[in-house]
Parts: sequence; C-alpha cells; structure tokens
Amino acid sequence: MRFRYLALAGLLLWGNPAQAETVGEIPEEEQPDSVSCGSTNRGALYDAAMLPARGHGFVMAEPWRSRGTRYGTVELVQLIEQSSAEVASLFKGSQLSVADMSHEQGGPLRMHRSHQSGRDVDLIYYAMDADGEPFYPDSHMAYYTREGQATHAKSPRRVENIPVRYFDLKRNWALVRAMMRNPDVHVEHIFVSPRVKRWLLTYAAHISENKATIKRATKVLHAPRDVKGHNDHMHVRIGCPEEDIAAGRCRTASAPKPRKSKRWNRLVHCPSPADVTLKLPRT
Repeated sequence: MRFRYLALAGLLLWGNPAQAETVGEIPEEEQPDSVSCGSTNRGALYDAAMLPARGHGFVMAEPWRSRGTRYGTVELVQLIEQSSAEVASLFKGSQLSVADMSHEQGGPLRMHRSHQSGRDVDLIYYAMDADGEPFYPDSHMAYYTREGQATHAKSPRRVENIPVRYFDLKRNWALVRAMMRNPDVHVEHIFVSPRVKRWLLTYAAHISENKATIKRATKVLHAPRDVKGHNDHMHVRIGCPEEDIAAGRCRTASAPKPRKSKRWNRLVHCPSPADVTLKLPRT
C-alpha cells in the first residue's frame, strides 16, 4: 500500500540530522504576564499571548484564523513557535497547521470540551503529497485511514472529496519529539488516536530513537477518555505554569461536571496577577 511505501521512504530520507536550535521566542520585554486560571475544561485566561497568523514553520489557516482562538499562555505560544521552527529547520518546506487554541479571555469554546484556560492547542498533522513532498496546509482537517491516506475531512465541516494527502511520519514524529524535549514547557498530554500512536512509536523505533524519548512518548501519546477520533489532528496540552500553581490559580485536574447545573458554562473569573487566589463559582 502507498502508506507503507511512503513510510519506508520516510525512514530512508530521515538520516540523522542534528537537533536544531529553537527560534521564534517572544522577546522578554514583550511577553505578557499570562495567567492560566482554573482547569482546561472550566477555566479562564488573563493577559493572554497571541499566536501570529503565520511564522517560521507554522500557519493558522482559515477558518481557524477568524475564530478568535489564537490565544494561550506565553508558554504554549512559545512551544508552538519553537517546535514548528525546529521541524522546519530539519525538513525543508515544513509548515505546521495550527487550529484552535483558546479565546483571549478563555472560557467555553464551541466544538470543544476543554481549551478554556490557554493550555490546549489542536495541531493538524503534517501531510505530504503522492511524491513525498510537503503538503501545504489548507482549510481541511484531513482524516487518515488505516492506510495513512486522507481523501475527506470531518472537521471543521465534513467534506467528502479533498486533495489527497498522506500522513507524514518523519515530520509528525519530529514535532512530538521537539515538544517533549522543550526545556521550558512541560507537555502533559498529546492526544492522538491509537492508530496514530502506533504509527509514531513504530517509526521512532525504526530510526533507533533514544529509548528514553520513546518511553516518554509512550506515556504522553494517548487517546482522550470518552472521545473518539483524533485521526485528523493531535490535541496538545501543557501543564500548569509553576507561577500559576503557586498562586493557586491553575488546576491540573479536570473539573468534574455536575449532573445538573445551569452555571456550568458560565465564565470563570480570572484575576490579575496582583490577586492571590482564584475563586470559582460554586456549582
């Protein structure tokens, strides 16, 4: 099958490139004092950092660009910029397609259960064309079959016939590796489908990736509970920044949803850094 052929080609073309230096950091004097409040499924965001519409190695295409969801903590924005830049440095023509992050002040986001506190981002898998060349991001979140081929999309709207593309093993693994190795940001979860996890870990083993890196990836890559899919994108979640934990604002654990509550989807108040604690409305 074509996927197996391209996977083998990816193994041969990978080589052993040196790890690229990370670039694209927000200058210190321009960094907002972002605060992640509450949990990812019931939280808010203060003084958010905004991801540019495009940068070195990444782009946020339509329709996501117009959804007002280009915001996150400083740490999340830097993770996206640095990791995509590293992949672009390793593989010419790489363009990471970024989908939803959070609203500027966080809170509920349509079509998502989480993404409320600036610590979540959806990244569309790197793809390649039939010749093995990078497939430039378009407006589709392509759904990959067991053969590693995508001809339709289920999100952000269902489209039956899209330009054919293939799952890019080498770039997707390079992205996962770059994010996990980031010294300044703790990647807590990378939600993918079981089949995508199997592809990535098998590929990592084939290229003799560092055993410690594979072990970490085995824990970080997994399917989210009670959610099907993730054959069309990876959902990355970073841990709470230490400063926000110390102030009692950021919560790693998901907030339990009460069986009956009209107040559940109301915005959680996110205080300024001058405040000491976060007071969540009772549910």
